[in-house]
Amino acid sequence: MTSQDISKKALAGVRVLELGPYVALPMTGRILASLGAEVIKVETNKVLDEMNFIPAWSRGGGQPEFQRAKKRITIDVRTPDGLEVFKELVKVSDVFMTNFRRNILDRWGIDFPELRRLRPDIILMWQTGLGGIGPYYTYKSYGILVQHMGGVSLMSGEEGEPPATINTSYSDYHTGVFQPVAIMGALLRRRLTGMPATMESSIFKSGAVTAGPAILDYQSTGRMPRRIGNRDPFAAPHGVYRCQGDDRWCAIAVQTEEQWAAFCRAIGSPDWCGEEAFSSLEARLDNQARLDEFVGQWTAGQTAEDVMTCLQEAGVPASLVSQGKDLYESAHLKAREFFRPTPFYLADRDKPAYEWEGGEAIASANPPKLSVSPMDFGHYSNIGEDNDYVFKELLGMSDAEVNRFTENQSLF
Repeated sequence: MTSQDISKKALAGVRVLELGPYVALPMTGRILASLGAEVIKVETNKVLDEMNFIPAWSRGGGQPEFQRAKKRITIDVRTPDGLEVFKELVKVSDVFMTNFRRNILDRWGIDFPELRRLRPDIILMWQTGLGGIGPYYTYKSYGILVQHMGGVSLMSGEEGEPPATINTSYSDYHTGVFQPVAIMGALLRRRLTGMPATMESSIFKSGAVTAGPAILDYQSTGRMPRRIGNRDPFAAPHGVYRCQGDDRWCAIAVQTEEQWAAFCRAIGSPDWCGEEAFSSLEARLDNQARLDEFVGQWTAGQTAEDVMTCLQEAGVPASLVSQGKDLYESAHLKAREFFRPTPFYLADRDKPAYEWEGGEAIASANPPKLSVSPMDFGHYSNIGEDNDYVFKELLGMSDAEVNRFTENQSLF
């Protein structure tokens, strides 16, 4: 990379210190690193992030996604030597972000007042589960549980069935996008005014934001949200319909009378299309179960790709429900260079990270494509791979110091 390339990076010259596991915080660091910040990820071989041990993720899907483009180092801040090295890193960092609770940080000797003493103008981002103040501030939480608290699961699931869980840390992914925006805003304010910032971000609030329409509906009408599966109050047919093949489906959404007429023509204008029960949107909404049966009979005899193509050509919104294979083979994603080669490492609890075996897989690039300030795909380091750069080049530690601290497992 040339100096001219570096000057184009949106966050060139910004150093971020990241301390924390799971999804939202590492995703924040990944975005900042992609924009040109030097993100230093602090981990330890003694207590590894559980995300390393989810098999599908450790083989290229998760860790390379969230930890890419960072400098990954090992420090055990619970040791005296490790704590001192960490504090030296704070002094040369612009941003510190963590998702550990305040009582834990205080126990380790790196609570926010101490960090502010070490670097008075540092930007502090504290990611919490439920919030740093309020009745729930002492609670420990995880993303899948928080989606229930945020109201998402009450609106997810089939009619008449219990609330359904989205099988991922739903709110983490929102938090991981909100936090970089806040950090960049704080950096801009510091550049203009010299003022630091302490920010607190909540996974609970990030999820509650997505329930906004349900809250507005309750305020104005007193109506509680209903679970309606894949249906929609303003479209019919609307849902996912089984097609030929193993677990192959196509999503179809007919919202207007023009789309309904086009849909009927596309499927050969069967007799049932002319029934009074389907003559208007209101009628189709009242007879959705029967309508879904007819649509499902038509889709069952075709591939999801053929259903999608047929309806799209007729002007009807439709898309196959993608499996991993569909994404991997997508001509559109390939044209955009979305998936790129990456090393990966197979996590092994019985070995330190530097002994983990690895290979090559693919990982996703960043969705935005910037013309002048490109977002880097970046190198994926294994845990501890960047120790020499950070400890020796950045902090100026001698070989003897690094070796001694490594032997006593302060830097391990």
